[in-house]
Amino acid sequence: MKTPRSLPETDLARTALLPDDQKRIVLRAVKSFVPPHSFGPVRKVASALYQARASLIDLPTREWNDVDLAVRKYCRLNPHWLEPNLDVAKKLFDFNQQRGFKAVEWDFPFIPVGFGAKIKFWHDFYSVQGDRPVLAFIDPRLTDGLSPLGRTFIFSAMYHTVAIGDFEGARLEILRLPKNKYTGDRNVEVFTFDEHDVVEEETLNEAIDRTYKIWHEILTERSKEIRQQSPTGTDGSFGF
Repeated sequence: MKTPRSLPETDLARTALLPDDQKRIVLRAVKSFVPPHSFGPVRKVASALYQARASLIDLPTREWNDVDLAVRKYCRLNPHWLEPNLDVAKKLFDFNQQRGFKAVEWDFPFIPVGFGAKIKFWHDFYSVQGDRPVLAFIDPRLTDGLSPLGRTFIFSAMYHTVAIGDFEGARLEILRLPKNKYTGDRNVEVFTFDEHDVVEEETLNEAIDRTYKIWHEILTERSKEIRQQSPTGTDGSFGF
């Protein structure tokens, strides 16, 4: 079994601001197995869920059927991904329809963070509330999603890297879809940013650097353990 070298962005966010001992506990729990499904299809259609278009004067053209077809296409090779992705996509699509936001496509950059990694806690569009731009991040995970500290990390990263220039003063929001413990339904929950909670950029950079160093130490430990394990079905000899 291969051990993944990259650290998923959401795991970086929920880990980076923790003390080192807690970092190790959380990062060691980031397993090397393939999860039951990926929310990659939802992320790929995020702009359509907001009806993003090239400019505010363009008319929205996307209906739910268009989104449905796109999600099905992205899940074609992994049919067991379809139900959870369609559920989350439909909830977000309906929620944004009710809010009546306008959204515009915009090419926001990835941010290199060293160790050959780059992060992007935002999507390639912004929405508009009144005359104020809104930058969003969708966290579709049901388990191991963003904790309050993880949301603080992402909001601070957005504040320092994309809420600048034309987007200075933009409203920042994170959308999660927790499951209702009584009905089992997943409903959209919106978290917004308070500038009083911002983490300084230097602190963020140090936290990212430390998190990746610990992550690579864990990867090294795992590789060593794998090399020390005897091949399956042998007694430790070469067995030629």
